[in-house]
Amino acid sequence: MKKLLLLLGLLAVIVGVMYVFRSEKSVLNLPEKTISLIVVDSNPERERGLSGREKLADDSAMLFVFDAVDDHTFWMKEMKFPIDIIWLDETFKVVHIESDVSPATYPEIFSSPEKSRYVLETNAHFSRENNIKIGDILGIVLH
Repeated sequence: MKKLLLLLGLLAVIVGVMYVFRSEKSVLNLPEKTISLIVVDSNPERERGLSGREKLADDSAMLFVFDAVDDHTFWMKEMKFPIDIIWLDETFKVVHIESDVSPATYPEIFSSPEKSRYVLETNAHFSRENNIKIGDILGIVLH
């Protein structure tokens, strides 16, 4: 009976650890706060992006994950609010920033002069307010 109770206890711990691991979210760790990341890593998700949304919560951002380092372009099609667009290389180093991009810029296309693997979309002025500059390595944790 003791062995069965011990085994059931161990099983409960394992299930609990697995649940915690699965419930962890991708985040951007900044010196003063943590930002929840909405990860988009499929073509349909990347094409939709933030289009059509009324707003983005102050404590969140959208991270576009691409299969390869390349030239990744963005536009403001069907956007309803201004954003910062931050291009990152494969080490999460900031390689380019477009700040306060207005929905009125559509159909203009925005791109980085350097190739990137990830692109972060945030509320407008995010990079300035959080002192994010080209060359910074962002503390992104993907789950």
